[in-house]
Amino acid sequence: MIGRNVLPLEVQKILYFPGTSWFGFMLYLTFFFLITDLIYLLNRFWHFIPKTISRQLFYRIQVISGYLIVAIILSIGHYNFKHPVIVEKEIIIPKNGNKYTELKVAAVSDIHLGVAIDKAKLKRYVQLINEQNPDIIIIAGDMIDNNPYPLHKEKMYEEINQLNAPLGVYFCLGNHEYISGMEDGMDFLRKTNMTLVVDSAALVDDSFWIIGRDDKQGNPNRKALAELVAETNTNQPLILLDHEPYFLEEAVENGIDIQFSGHTHGGQLWPVTLIVKSIFEIGHGYKKKENTHVYVSSGLALWGPQVRIGTQSEIVILNIRFEE
Repeated sequence: MIGRNVLPLEVQKILYFPGTSWFGFMLYLTFFFLITDLIYLLNRFWHFIPKTISRQLFYRIQVISGYLIVAIILSIGHYNFKHPVIVEKEIIIPKNGNKYTELKVAAVSDIHLGVAIDKAKLKRYVQLINEQNPDIIIIAGDMIDNNPYPLHKEKMYEEINQLNAPLGVYFCLGNHEYISGMEDGMDFLRKTNMTLVVDSAALVDDSFWIIGRDDKQGNPNRKALAELVAETNTNQPLILLDHEPYFLEEAVENGIDIQFSGHTHGGQLWPVTLIVKSIFEIGHGYKKKENTHVYVSSGLALWGPQVRIGTQSEIVILNIRFEE
C-alpha cells in the first residue's frame, strides 16, 4: 500500500496477494486457536481428551489442523469470489414507462479495479455482464480500488468500453473514487463511455430517470436528494444510484421507485457480515419500503483478501415491469 505510487506494477501484483490474504488467514486462525484453547481448558475439569494425547501432542495437532482447516476455508472463499452469481429480481413500478413496458437492468457495484482486479479479471466481468443482454447497465460506485495507476497502465478503459447495452452505462461515484485521488480517477473515468451521474439526473430515452448522488463520505456537502428529484418529472420512473445505503427513508420520502447501492460487500467475511447487518438497515439484498424498492449489492469484486465467506460476488438483474 505504501509503495503503490513508487513500485512497478509487476512488483505490486506479487506483494498484494500475501499482503492482503493475511487478513482472512489471521481472522480464522485466531478463531480456531481460541476455540481449541478453550477445549483444552475445559479438559482440565472434565478430562474428555484421551490421556495418550499429551499437551505437546495436542498443541502439534492444534497447529497443523488449524493451518489446514483455515487453508480449506480460504480456498472455498476464493472460489466464491471467483464465481459471481447472477441474482434476478422482478420489480413492478406503477408508472408509465413511455416507450417501455419492460426493462432489463444489469446492476453492479464495487468492482475495485486496481492491482488485484486487473484487466484480465475485468474482461471476464464485462463478458458476464454482456451475456445477460441488458437494456441498460448501472454501476453504483467504487469502480476504482485505491490507485488509478494500474487502470491507466493497463488501459482498462478499453474493456469498460466493451460493456454493451442499448440504453448505455450509468455510473455514480463511491468512496474509493475519492480515496484513489479524484483528479487521476476522473481522468480515467472520462476515457470510458460511461455516463457519470454525480449529483445529477439523466433522462433516458424520454422514458425514465437515472439519478446519481455524489458519495456521502467523499462529499459531505453533496446535494440533497430532494434537490435532485426536483430536476426530474416525478410522474416518470425514478432510479437512484447511491453508493452507500444510508438514510433509505430519504428515497421513500422523495418518491424514488428503485434505489440501487453497494459499499457494504455484504460484510465479505463472516462474522463481519453480522457487523454490517447491525450498521445498515439493509446490509445486502432486497427490501421494499412503502413504494420504494431497494437493493444493496454485495459487489461484483471486493477489497483486500480475495475471499468471500458467507457472502457472494454478484451481478444483479432487475427485471422491471411498468404498470400505470
